[in-house]
Amino acid sequence: MVEVDFKPWQKIVIHEDIEYKLSDLVKSRVLGLQLGSITPPLVWAEGVIFSRNPMPPTQDIIKEQLQGIVHLSSVEWAIMPKYRSALKSGGVTIPVVKVSQNASLRAVAQELKRKHKKH
Repeated sequence: MVEVDFKPWQKIVIHEDIEYKLSDLVKSRVLGLQLGSITPPLVWAEGVIFSRNPMPPTQDIIKEQLQGIVHLSSVEWAIMPKYRSALKSGGVTIPVVKVSQNASLRAVAQELKRKHKKH
């Protein structure tokens, strides 16, 4: 019998966070795209929409991942209180995936939201 073990991430390190107004985040995603294009999706949880960019998988990064630590080189985000399955701008569609069921991504969204409130 194969043993299955779930080991949630213990820590997520964000090296750079870039907060936008929602309209500016949307503009940055559609800039230069053709009418009718569909962008890669953004994710949404806890009233925050964001994209995450992982660090390249170097030996050091992989070693940390095996210890339960994820490194994100950057997170681009904006406050979006209500979930919408897609955003549209200039004839371009940005799909939005609700990830509230994912504990790690929900925790990231909560921290970003907390950071926003401190401004």
